[in-house]
Amino acid sequence: MSAGPLVASGIGILLLVVTAYVLVGGTLATTEVMVEAQSNLAMYQEARMRTAIEIQNTTIVDNETLSVEVKNTGSEPIVDIPLIDVYLHIYGAPVYVPYNVGDVNYWSNMGIDPDHIHPRELDPGETLTLQVTHEKDAQPTWVQVVTPNGVSSSAYIR
Repeated sequence: MSAGPLVASGIGILLLVVTAYVLVGGTLATTEVMVEAQSNLAMYQEARMRTAIEIQNTTIVDNETLSVEVKNTGSEPIVDIPLIDVYLHIYGAPVYVPYNVGDVNYWSNMGIDPDHIHPRELDPGETLTLQVTHEKDAQPTWVQVVTPNGVSSSAYIR
């Protein structure tokens, strides 16, 4: 009896074991990534459910400045204030207003009241005052504020 078939069978079995190891390792790694993604999604959804904001007041300061007071009425703090999105309704269309960029159509943080617990974070019960600068004589009619996790509030400008 020759040793050739025996060696070929051994190599074949070894290749099957290595292939099974690679497939199982890849499946386990993929499963771990998927479980972590599901866990993060659930965590973000829970935080979003606890987040709520309400526009308390809108005041036209002058022909190119609007003051907006946003109160955190939820139970989740809003940590990344510069990531808040602001939209104005000007000339019949919504206009995105970025944070502190450019000469016109930008918003800036004018302060949080009271800001004693976590400085520079909008904690539950605190009010953030935004100053929105827009084109001169544009006359915005509506404002919408959106938190970094997608919760929004809007109000007409009177």
